Amino acid sequence: MGIFRLNRFRDLRRAQRTDVDHLAHIDLNDDAPPLNCIIADISANGAKLTIGGRHEVPDEVILTFRRRCRVVRRGDGQIGVEFV
Repeated sequence: MGIFRLNRFRDLRRAQRTDVDHLAHIDLNDDAPPLNCIIADISANGAKLTIGGRHEVPDEVILTFRRRCRVVRRGDGQIGVEFV
């Protein structure tokens, strides 16, 4: 069984993340008002955003500080983004 064990929680991030609790806004690139979110953690390459509820988020968004992002993970009321 030992050869089939996988470390499912191995951290594959390229940069160290810093925990934060910062209110931000997501520009959805259309005529909709900005979406409120909380930046849960952030690194030089990306961030984890808590968006709450069920919101449709396009593949590319702009955070309030005008940083273009690509959505790389979705689930449980959170999305992971990579800065592009």
